[in-house]
Amino acid sequence: MALLVPVLAGCDLPSGGPGVKELTAQPQRQDSRRLFSGLVMQDITLREATIMAGQMREAEKLRVRQAIWAIDAGHSTRDPVIHVGDDLSVSILSFAGGGDTPVIMKLGHFPVLRDGMVTLPYVGAVRVVSLTYASIQQKLSRLYAAQRVFSHPSVIVQEEAPDGRWEADSVLVLGEVKTPGEVRWQPGGLMLAHVLAEAMGGGPPVPAGGPSDGQPVSVRPETVVSVVRHGRVVGALPLDDGLVNDIHLAPHDRVIVKKEASIRIPVLGGGASRPGIYSFGTCPTLADILAISGGLQRDAASSRAIFVLRRDHDTPHLLKIRFDRTYGLFVAQSFLLEDGDVVYVAESSWVPYFKVFSLMLQAGVLASIAR
Repeated sequence: MALLVPVLAGCDLPSGGPGVKELTAQPQRQDSRRLFSGLVMQDITLREATIMAGQMREAEKLRVRQAIWAIDAGHSTRDPVIHVGDDLSVSILSFAGGGDTPVIMKLGHFPVLRDGMVTLPYVGAVRVVSLTYASIQQKLSRLYAAQRVFSHPSVIVQEEAPDGRWEADSVLVLGEVKTPGEVRWQPGGLMLAHVLAEAMGGGPPVPAGGPSDGQPVSVRPETVVSVVRHGRVVGALPLDDGLVNDIHLAPHDRVIVKKEASIRIPVLGGGASRPGIYSFGTCPTLADILAISGGLQRDAASSRAIFVLRRDHDTPHLLKIRFDRTYGLFVAQSFLLEDGDVVYVAESSWVPYFKVFSLMLQAGVLASIAR
């Protein structure tokens, strides 16, 4: 067998793609046949991974802020003031029991009396006349927060209009919510968080296919809220951002809630345990990808490095993360992948030899059995 090694070294042995040596060789970076040129190769350190991840997170925050600015319609000017004799419906949006999903508690209907006051549970008499609906909601939210009865309360004040004069301006909620349908427009306007909480019915979003989304392990979606206005999507943002920000809707808006996994990361190479395409709703780390794809294949993967192929302004980049040192694990925890990246796990240089030896061993066993 020792004599066969140099002989086999000159043979074209089967492999699961280029190895570390072939990927990092200079001819690969400047192909003589011009199959591609200008490849940039870079070793990623922990500092570089942290800086790149910070830049990607800042870009995502900017995208969310731009979506909020595009959606926010500002305060309504259609009769936003509370008058004597108005019948107000008061509800509280809070996080009951310390949960992650907001719930709505309806306190009831309360008339605005001649003195301009309205009497509410826990806080007593509050002057509301001549205030806008938006301002009274903020005032009551502060009063209820001071009582410490509810967790992070946000008060919803609506006018009960039996003649239905606001129904024509309702907001339609569709998608993966418990109670899809129309939410009646209010004189003080509608907030996206209030509309979502009402449609969600105090629970997490329900997938369109039923109570269980049935997503395979290769897909990790994120719940996204899109607002359609005048026939086009004016903004889309994660559900959490839609719940925690003050975003005013406009009459006739459509709010669509659905799960999306728009970031697709292929995992390739003979050293990968489960090669394939993995989809995410948010940018995963390299550690996330390795975990969901089963990591490096035992006794087959090269532990020297893991590669990420990325195109930056049409320039191909080969990013190398060292995995034969401890800090490579920390780099994998910090390094964020983006849509279009390709993760490549090279095969160990000894794997082709082992494949041939295995075939030779099997042939020898079969021959002995035949004798």
